[in-house]
Amino acid sequence: MKLASLDTVQTQVEEIAMQPASLDIWDKKYRLKRKDGLVIDETIDDTYRRVATALAEVEETEEKQQEWGEKFLWALRHGAIPAGRITSNAGALAYKPATSTINCTVSGVVEDSMDDILEKVHEAGLTLKAGCGIGYEFSTLRPKGAFVAGAGAYTSGPLSFMDIYDKMCFTVSSAGGRRGAQMATFDVGHPDVLDFIRAKREDGRLRQFNLSLLITEEFIEAVKNDTKWKLAYPINEKELKHEKIDINDSEQVVWRDWPIKKSYVANDEGKVACKVYKTIRARRLWDVIMSSTYDYAEPGFILIDKVNEMNNNWFCENIRATNPCVTADTWVQTTTGPQQVQNLIGQPFVAMVDGQGHATGEKGFFKTATKPVMRLSTTEGYKLRLTADHQVRRITRFTRYITETEWCPAEQLRNGDRVLLNDHRTAAAWPGNYSYEQGYLLGLLVGDGTLKEDKAVLSVWPMLAVANGTEGGLDGGVQAVMEEALRAAKSLPHRSDFRGWQAVTGRGEHRLATAALKHLANELGMRPGDKQITPALEQASSDCYRGFLRGMFDSDGSVQGSQAKGVSVRLAQSDLPRLEAVQRMLLRLGIASTIYKKRRSAGATHLPDGKGGSAEYATKAQHELVISGENMLRYQEIIGFADSEKAARLEQSLTKYQRTLNRERFVARVEDVVADGVEDVFDVQVPGINTFDANGLHAHNCGEQPLPPYGSCLLGSVNLTKFVLEPFTERARFDWDKYRKVVGIFTRMLDNVVEINGLPLEGQRDEILGKRRHGMGYLGLGSTLTTLGIKYGSKKSLEFTERVTRELAMVGWEMALELAKEKGPAPIMEQTFTVTEEMLRKRPEMVRDGHKVGDQVKGKVLHAEYSRYMQRIAEINPELVDELSDVGARFTHHSSIAPTGTISLSLANNASNGIEPSFAHHYFRNVIREGKKSKEKVDVFSFELLAYRELVDKNVSTDADNTTNKLPDYFISADEVSPKAHVDIQAAAQKWIDSSISKTANVPTDFPYDEFKDIYLYAYDQGLKGCTTFRFNPEAFQGVLVKEKDLQNTTYKFTLEDGSVVELKGDEEIEYDGETHTAANLYDALKEGYYGKF
Repeated sequence: MKLASLDTVQTQVEEIAMQPASLDIWDKKYRLKRKDGLVIDETIDDTYRRVATALAEVEETEEKQQEWGEKFLWALRHGAIPAGRITSNAGALAYKPATSTINCTVSGVVEDSMDDILEKVHEAGLTLKAGCGIGYEFSTLRPKGAFVAGAGAYTSGPLSFMDIYDKMCFTVSSAGGRRGAQMATFDVGHPDVLDFIRAKREDGRLRQFNLSLLITEEFIEAVKNDTKWKLAYPINEKELKHEKIDINDSEQVVWRDWPIKKSYVANDEGKVACKVYKTIRARRLWDVIMSSTYDYAEPGFILIDKVNEMNNNWFCENIRATNPCVTADTWVQTTTGPQQVQNLIGQPFVAMVDGQGHATGEKGFFKTATKPVMRLSTTEGYKLRLTADHQVRRITRFTRYITETEWCPAEQLRNGDRVLLNDHRTAAAWPGNYSYEQGYLLGLLVGDGTLKEDKAVLSVWPMLAVANGTEGGLDGGVQAVMEEALRAAKSLPHRSDFRGWQAVTGRGEHRLATAALKHLANELGMRPGDKQITPALEQASSDCYRGFLRGMFDSDGSVQGSQAKGVSVRLAQSDLPRLEAVQRMLLRLGIASTIYKKRRSAGATHLPDGKGGSAEYATKAQHELVISGENMLRYQEIIGFADSEKAARLEQSLTKYQRTLNRERFVARVEDVVADGVEDVFDVQVPGINTFDANGLHAHNCGEQPLPPYGSCLLGSVNLTKFVLEPFTERARFDWDKYRKVVGIFTRMLDNVVEINGLPLEGQRDEILGKRRHGMGYLGLGSTLTTLGIKYGSKKSLEFTERVTRELAMVGWEMALELAKEKGPAPIMEQTFTVTEEMLRKRPEMVRDGHKVGDQVKGKVLHAEYSRYMQRIAEINPELVDELSDVGARFTHHSSIAPTGTISLSLANNASNGIEPSFAHHYFRNVIREGKKSKEKVDVFSFELLAYRELVDKNVSTDADNTTNKLPDYFISADEVSPKAHVDIQAAAQKWIDSSISKTANVPTDFPYDEFKDIYLYAYDQGLKGCTTFRFNPEAFQGVLVKEKDLQNTTYKFTLEDGSVVELKGDEEIEYDGETHTAANLYDALKEGYYGKF
């Protein structure tokens, strides 16, 4: 290991200058501004002052408010970083509406009755309205084919009820609208588990959900021993008698832990009798799970027994679900094209935000809950369904050259507010299914064709070619459309008797009939009488998009207006959902538009009658999509018309346009935000930016936290880099005293957040006030190890990880006692619980201590003495735990390591995310600057690289081939860490974290499947509560986070006008249009169609 030798060195790394990318995120996300755009937080320190003051106001007296306000401010300046919602909203009531400070919630147990299923839907709606995510467990519902005595029929199973949640989520929103996320969990022993694992492989099914399996120790052991696994479900007394089941027959009945015991047959130990429906080899089921996770990154993997065993509230909680944020049918833009959330559950992907790629966490989207959702509608036509507390980008200042934004919960949006749309002009190309030619034919078919049982028919009438064209000189335009359609049709497989366009005698009509186009339309989900733009079509390649939209506008589009009144490209449709889908497709290509509803009333109009003339036909109300301003120029360049008449009119209009085309700002105005049902909601981790494109809008992402029914959590992180002294030297060390002081003060800060929780349901408020659960973690572990000269994943790094986590835990529980003495313990601590057989089974040491069934024991005793986690604390400080048993703790849980993506990149100056190593030490991020024609490439550096350049060598290079100014070998990034090392780091921390850890084990695309399966078993053996992997597919990766070595190792091909091809490495410079670019940037700009558009 190479350590730097310095003559003089800064004693710590606290004052490394904030990089521009970090300041930009603080300004856009956490900085308080007035509604009119006036800045309130002039500096980051002003943000700290605001938060410190707001949290200190919870204290009882003015003296304590003054005292703790100063201490809170000191802690914030020295590494304490509350979660984003606290940082954004604490102390902001005078300038913007208040929002909940709580991140995540879980639904109450969904019991096996119609009444309860529907009641949970209602509760979820209220929760989402408050801005919190929500998760559910559906394995509490009986399996498919089970007899329902009351109805005298057989049930369709839990997945059918999940379909109800899923379809409700879809139905209550307008087409294409976005909802909040939902997480669904499911027991690995449920008879319908195979259906659950494979459910989302069905087209369009459960797209509003993220899915996770609850994996038990019993199942893992069955896998290891290659034994049989029984798929079973609880049985009640009526079924027991009706089916004459012998509960003592192990072939018919298996006894298992179950979250519900009411109405089921249970034994004295609290286990429930479960009827065996099927028996299979455990390894067969394991292979199904692993292959799905390997290929689809879903379902998630929760080791639920370990979660519950280590739960501090083991005596009164059974955790079965995690929290949420958006619904499954939300459209998300990725580097591989548009995808609905339901297709990204459990699958890592690269999210496109303003044309830049950002890798998500390894789990992709995951279900968090079932919650109430709201529908956000804009006057321009864009829609999104989301939970009430889900945040979108609201415009706070909007001038000719300046657009400033803030995150705002949906429920706080008001009519007339501006919200930010995604600008993908720099990334308007993506791979995918279907070609330009196929898209063009589909566009003609949807626009003005006929889909029959045996064929698809395209028709043109030379004198009245399209409903919305002009009459003069149409013949040339029609002929051009016919030629383009024929050229496209020849790309399809046809029968030998395919004849192309055929004149229909006596009708003045030409037809192109083809079974191949019919098969293509059917493949995409279209049917006779139903030519909707289906999800399959909306997921197609950008080439298909360009063809499809050209076909649509050739059929039903027009160029209208004048210099005086303004020119626009328009598309008329009577089908509003179809027009909304077109609007989404255009936006992904970087073209903003506006939909005007009922632009023309229902009535009658002259149309071709199919007999060579025209006739009057009844018409539905027509809606119109309008493209104007500089969007027309982009439309011309990216899509255009095959119809030469329309193309000429557009060219003439643009050429003669005397005024400067209005610059597109990619904003929309809120029309309304209304309640829109209850649905499963999902979330995703997008480290570094914490946002994603949801139906075109900027939407925030949250995180995942295991919680009990109605449970909730709040989060905060300590920036570990703030405590490194004499970095990069042989004397480098960690300031443990200062770290402990910050943790102690921060614990009180987070505890104060509980008092201003803002949760909507009584059960949720009872949960958080009764248990005061919060989760403090840390960020910057990878960066800190590097500044200490320790390689991530090494033995020394494991020792440091365990110690830094243990210190956080010990100080936290010391504060739990101190706060309990001052303010009182959490109410649950003084609650009395009756000892049961189940409790004695779970904690046999209680029998040793003389407890017996029926005894009355205080919660503080069960928490401090018999929690497995607190027993671990007692190994270090037995006197502390003894006193906690006597007094009770202020809170039941103290720690959780969250993703911290945006917080890390902003307030922590891009210190590594949570417990992770840095993604890379230098990468590029393309950003839009107001008033500029193109995106600006911004360098983003890891904190440790900035520190090294500031303190050691300002010329150090991240290029591995540079031997002169080379980084020490302890500088390491995520893709250099072995999967085993990832698990080992998580295990070192998990020992002292009483809740969850967000951690991803990255594996390469070609990582062997057999070794992949071993990662999960290794994680189980290491005692983890869950395991997440990310198998990266380089063919799917492109976008804003780009490493230099990737540019150097990637060849870009440019096809010139003469057909010749030029190949350049990504970092080579090329001159184009009088400007110099790297080949990678120019390729991306041309491919995505955004060059020169800003």
